[in-house]
Parts: sequence; C-alpha cells; structure tokens
Amino acid sequence: MPKLPHLDPPNNPERWYTPGQVARLLDLSVETLRLYEREGLIIPFKVPSGHRRFNQLDVKWIAMIRRQIHDHKLNFSGLRFLLSMLPCWEVKDCCLGENYMDCPAKQVNHLPCWMVANTPCRAQGESCRDCKIYALAPKVDKLKEQLAVKFK
Repeated sequence: MPKLPHLDPPNNPERWYTPGQVARLLDLSVETLRLYEREGLIIPFKVPSGHRRFNQLDVKWIAMIRRQIHDHKLNFSGLRFLLSMLPCWEVKDCCLGENYMDCPAKQVNHLPCWMVANTPCRAQGESCRDCKIYALAPKVDKLKEQLAVKFK
C-alpha cells in the first residue's frame, strides 16, 4: 500500500479527504461510508494510525454508488454483480496468463474481483485499492457501452 506522508501535501495533485469531509461533500453520513466499505463497494486508504482516507477517485466512485442506488434503484447485491462484470483478466496482465480461468475471481461471478479471496494477484502482493480494475469502478455506468465495443 502506498505510504501517505501527510494529508494534502503541497504540489501534490492528489488530495486526501477524511470520511467526514467526504460525507459533507456528498451529503451523506459517515455511517453510510462505513456501510459501503462493509459491503465491499469501497476500499478506503488507511493511514498508519488506522484512520480512513479517500482521494478524488474515491469521491467520484462513492457519488456513482449513490446514483446507482437512488437513480437506478440498484441494491448492494446488484452493484456487486454489475462490478463482477469487469473482466480483470482482460483489462490487466493476469499473472496466470493463459490459465486465467483458474482464478477464483473468474469463477465467482457475483462479486467484483477485489471481494474474492485467494486471488493470485493478491498472493503476489498486489493491492486491490491500487488495481486498474478498482480504478474502473467509477465508470460502471458506462459498462454497457464498454462491453458492447468489446464484443463487436
């Protein structure tokens, strides 16, 4: 996991937010953020003291979760299923190569890969929070378009 020396360092384009700041920005409660984390939808960065922090990508993703729930009436299970459609074995270089079908993330079709235990990428020390797949999550509203292009 990347080391976070201090919050909002000068000349650093990445701004870090506390849960309270994110809650105020998005007009939701800190408990809602905790719920999203428990449900496996978000992976907050944790500073050495254990406190959670969020960056701009996280804020966009949390806003997207809210839109999917409120505008499209998706529940947590529906969101997880939608996220499970992100083909991690195609988006990033799968460490299993041609044997990607053996990956637990490929075999579990109702959870996003970052919620699946014992994946080879995790065994190699990769952080789900820093993965390309997790970074694609905020674009889940465009998944239909992305998959349509992929299968043409």
